[in-house]
Amino acid sequence: MDIFENIFQNCSDAVVVANDQGQIVYANAKSRSLFGPVPMLLSAPDESADYTLWELQQGHLTPLNVSLLPLILSGVPFEDRELLLRCSPPHPDTWLAVTGYTIDLPNLNFQGALIFMRDISHHKTPTHRSGLDELTGTVNRTIFMDRIQHALDKTRQDENSFVAVLCLDVTRLKAINDTFGYLAGDRLLVEIAHRLEQNLRPQDTLSRLGGDEFTVLLEDVSSYSEVMAIAEELYKECAEPVLVDSYEINVGVNIGLSLGNHQTPDADTLLRQADVAMNEAKGRFGEHYCVFEAAMVADADNSLHLEMALKRAIENGELYLEYQPIFLVRSQAVIGVESLVRWQHPTQGSLGPSQFIALAEKTGLIIPLGWWVLEESCRQLKEWQEMIPSAKTLFVSVNMSSRQFAQKDVLQRIQAILKHTGLATQFLKIEITESVLINNSDSIIEVLTAIRAMGIRLSVDDFGTGYSSLSYLHRFPVDTLKIDRSFLENADSDFEKLEILQSVVRLAWNLGLEVVAEGIETQRHLAQVKALRCESGQGFLFSRPLRKNALEKILRSQPA
Repeated sequence: MDIFENIFQNCSDAVVVANDQGQIVYANAKSRSLFGPVPMLLSAPDESADYTLWELQQGHLTPLNVSLLPLILSGVPFEDRELLLRCSPPHPDTWLAVTGYTIDLPNLNFQGALIFMRDISHHKTPTHRSGLDELTGTVNRTIFMDRIQHALDKTRQDENSFVAVLCLDVTRLKAINDTFGYLAGDRLLVEIAHRLEQNLRPQDTLSRLGGDEFTVLLEDVSSYSEVMAIAEELYKECAEPVLVDSYEINVGVNIGLSLGNHQTPDADTLLRQADVAMNEAKGRFGEHYCVFEAAMVADADNSLHLEMALKRAIENGELYLEYQPIFLVRSQAVIGVESLVRWQHPTQGSLGPSQFIALAEKTGLIIPLGWWVLEESCRQLKEWQEMIPSAKTLFVSVNMSSRQFAQKDVLQRIQAILKHTGLATQFLKIEITESVLINNSDSIIEVLTAIRAMGIRLSVDDFGTGYSSLSYLHRFPVDTLKIDRSFLENADSDFEKLEILQSVVRLAWNLGLEVVAEGIETQRHLAQVKALRCESGQGFLFSRPLRKNALEKILRSQPA
């Protein structure tokens, strides 16, 4: 309306006018520069809205559960109310001071609301950051560390008292961010902060150190049992479902705790101990929390040193491959090899995969390691095919990690390796564990289908360790099942195990799959494999994993 434009066009505040039906009839230039053509934040946002409004209440940021415009139109006093406008990345957060009035203009036959909004971010943010976490309103790391140190200083005056620090890691935050967006993840963190705060004593301190990690300081603790009771209660509260975009989502926390007294050196030590315990808790399924023990430091230090050494090993060429032959059961002719990585450690000698693969998976080093194994395996087989007549139809079987399959360029990387080494696709077999199929069934089928379309064969390793996959194995585009070695142990005397093994082999036949038996170590095992009519197998009875030169001797001894 022209009258509003004449009055408010040069106003330094954002000005919005709405009629009594809640329709916005005017927004000045400042408003449009802040919020776009129509400042929809005043009305109820739909589920697809890329912004949320928050209010600081009792030191905590809380989502605003009411719409501003209806509230102002109802006559509720609204003057310089401070609200945080949080938008989706990359847009920055904006602190607003909002004032609203109802207006009645009889001469214009107009009733409605007049709203002023002022950007106060330059005043609010530095103060806010000085002591509080901007998202949850909990104290920041600086204040938290000061409070730990103050609590420890108090224990030096009373040697019978102690304090506790808890580190809590919220599970599934990344999955929620990826599925529902970062605003939903923020709401989850605010909800978790609220639950934690509600179950702490007045003298305790809650802090969010960043990301999905919270810390709690328990002062004036009288006993271990008191700390355990609090930790248990916090776990139970966080395990309750959280409502995210109308969906009930189950999350949880991993809790590590450390207790300190007059002998604890400083705040940093106590917090670091709790963090070590939290990381330990992540690997302890079924346990609600983990208490720090001195041995954990040694384990953590050893893991860190091993991680750094493994990174250097990949860069410095300390890794090498051994190859275990895969034989035809009837003729014992070598038809393929499985490549197995080893690490020639500078001081510890040759290390097997059980000593470093789990660490590589945990740290992400499995990705460069895995690609090196694939390329070296293809290069070596191509060399054998050109040098040794009996190796012309040999295939190589290579294990790939779930982390490699999760890479966006996994197909391009495989194609590039085959092109660089010159190996034909039909001579490569990629192995994937049964657990990876079960846990990633929906996301991995498309990738596996594309790999198989290249002409590469796919093999399920350690099959039979997760029986639940038997019912839907037909969904996966695989060519081979490798029967886990555990099934051969006592299969002739364990009727139930024998039944399962026979069912697996029959299932493979029905699906047109090849069956490879792993772990053939005795003549008894071999007899069982023959009775089951498995086409091929591998194990110590045939051959242990061999270095390159040793395997070449076997290949040269075979007829072409």
